[in-house]
Amino acid sequence: MDNGASMKKRTAFTALFRIMGIIVLILGIRMIGEGIYNYIDEHHQADWISTTAYVVDISSEYSGSTHDQSVHYNITYQYEVNGAKYSDTLYNRGKPMGIGDTVKIKYDPNVPEKSTDILKPSVYNLVIFLIFGAILTTVGFFLSGAWALIHKIRRRGEPEEEEYLPPEEYAEPEESNSKPQRPVITIASRVIFIAVVLCGIFLSIKLFPGIHSIGTDKFIEIAEKSGYTVNDTTASLSQDWKVGSMLKEAYSFNDGNVRMDFAVMDTANSAAVLFNGMTLPVTDGDVKDSDGTVHEFYSVESEMFYAAKIRISDTVLYVLAKAECKPKAEKLLKELGYWKE
Repeated sequence: MDNGASMKKRTAFTALFRIMGIIVLILGIRMIGEGIYNYIDEHHQADWISTTAYVVDISSEYSGSTHDQSVHYNITYQYEVNGAKYSDTLYNRGKPMGIGDTVKIKYDPNVPEKSTDILKPSVYNLVIFLIFGAILTTVGFFLSGAWALIHKIRRRGEPEEEEYLPPEEYAEPEESNSKPQRPVITIASRVIFIAVVLCGIFLSIKLFPGIHSIGTDKFIEIAEKSGYTVNDTTASLSQDWKVGSMLKEAYSFNDGNVRMDFAVMDTANSAAVLFNGMTLPVTDGDVKDSDGTVHEFYSVESEMFYAAKIRISDTVLYVLAKAECKPKAEKLLKELGYWKE
């Protein structure tokens, strides 16, 4: 590689670091300012009136990369002031809440639609914003080149140090422009590795088809072929299960002997929250429990009833059947692909 190309590469990397530094510096200054502003604003809310609000809706969303995702919840609550109802939303919360749960808030008596769940000024939040803001500001200050620029200005006027070059006989020889060719065996091994991975994926799909969720259309089709009448229960179950907008679709049937509720949630994490929080009406009996990343199964069988809850990816299936009708329920679960031996 010649000196010109090497110089251009170094210049590009330097420019990239400078841009990153400027962005980090701006974020740090903004975080410090936001922390101070929020703390002052919280002091101005000291005369706001406290009351109890009720959760009326909840939604979830993913953030981050495909392999490193985190889920956050947006919780909408409603409160009443002098007979008028107002609503607001708590964004980016780490834990979900159920519809009907209570939230302690306070509102502006002059502008009742303004509310917050921060009941008093938070010194903890201020300290967190100041610490992380200071760290980002410091890192950005050096990466952006601001420190180098200040140092250069301070040294302006001082005599420049004489640059000493090594003798010609000690100079390093120029690097060869020729690149070693990639061995054929390396390419072949990578091709074989990719082929093995693809075959493994294909075989896993063929050998374990039960780990794949279905849609509501498939649930309706299979249930109606078995003679059941299926209804849209999205609105009612979102309230009954207290999951709000996290429930995208739900269809159910109940003929008095077998009941099934099939729900599609907005994310797999929401489905796991619903599955873990769902209680079965049968408490005493034979329990079958199977945990998994994609497929979770829990059932209880007593002398009178059989109940089960199943999760595959972002879907949840609830089952309640009379004991004598358990074979019919299991047969339908197998056709749906939600049964686990």
